[in-house]
Amino acid sequence: MVKKKTKITLIIILVIISIVGSFLFYKTSANGNNNEEALFISLEPFIEALNLVRSEYVEKDIDLDKIIQGAIKGMLKALDDPYTRYMDPQALKREQEDMFLGHFGGLGIIISIKDDQLTIISPIEDTPAYRAGIKAGDKIVEINGKSTEGIELEEAVNVLRGEKGTQVILGIEREGVEGILKFTIIRDIIEVKAVKKDVLGRDNNIGYIRITTFNVNTEPELKEVLDNFTKDDNIQGIILDLRNNPGGLLDSAIEVASKFINEGPVVHIKDRNGIQISVQSKGNKYPQWPLIVLINGGSASASEIVAGAIQDSGRGVLLGQKTFGKGLVQQVFSLSDGSGVVITTSEYYTPNERTINNIGIEPDILVEAAEEGEEDIQLNKAIEILEEQLN
Repeated sequence: MVKKKTKITLIIILVIISIVGSFLFYKTSANGNNNEEALFISLEPFIEALNLVRSEYVEKDIDLDKIIQGAIKGMLKALDDPYTRYMDPQALKREQEDMFLGHFGGLGIIISIKDDQLTIISPIEDTPAYRAGIKAGDKIVEINGKSTEGIELEEAVNVLRGEKGTQVILGIEREGVEGILKFTIIRDIIEVKAVKKDVLGRDNNIGYIRITTFNVNTEPELKEVLDNFTKDDNIQGIILDLRNNPGGLLDSAIEVASKFINEGPVVHIKDRNGIQISVQSKGNKYPQWPLIVLINGGSASASEIVAGAIQDSGRGVLLGQKTFGKGLVQQVFSLSDGSGVVITTSEYYTPNERTINNIGIEPDILVEAAEEGEEDIQLNKAIEILEEQLN
């Protein structure tokens, strides 16, 4: 038994040394400083605690994988960044499917941790949550009667996902509403179409484009819509609707912004070393239609990149309400056991180098959202402004 303990302990220590060695190699290469001794000293309490759990904990047969996963989760949580998180193999696979396939089972909401509360960035159109009346900015304080205080983002996602036809009861706190609102929502398969279109206005001369997410399908779907609008001689103005669009792929946002901006920077990205990369427009082959972009508190991340680029370039007018304020870029890294970590690696800024994170983007024309059941005031105002310009 002692030999087995020693062997497992040695393996754990070797794994930690391997991880630390890789980290130290990077640190030494990047900074020219070797902090090996200090780092090993810092790791000693962790190794001691791990050995004590293995040798003294009341249950002998502990799940070592679970312990290590918990340690990784704790390390990432200590960074105090709601977007940096651990994903087990199943969660990593689900994340990749959500981003690239555009369909998944659940309620149809995008969530995050904001001000230590589980917050809805936006409901996805035509989904159970959207139809139930869930709104951007709602705080989820209960799930099936259980408090969400202290819940981790990945845990919340796992609880909210489920089989089609099963139900979830959400307890919601909403700004301006007293007490906790209860919503009973039946899960369904969520199919996300990235781009929707319509033709609006008295003379049917305004092209309406609704982008719901930024994934691998967004650019080709948008291209198809813009190609059709180009062939339609009657289209004289564009409304780009980014409301309740929680974001997605950075590359997709750059492609979309480039469809409207001829030249110049679309976004600046600054990494941990302060190195800034300016991403330029890929060029716009479409007519310079008068453009109004609709935004609100559910417009986040990639949506804010596009909105900020259009505003700073003077290409169009932003109308609606202030955006969510997520100006951080994450990358997904796979681990050797099939799990992964999502790590915030950089921050992005608008072409005029405005900070977005925790601030958001203010509209050029502030128009509050309509009350439930009323006409879409923001869209109607955009149509009115464009018609005045065109006439």
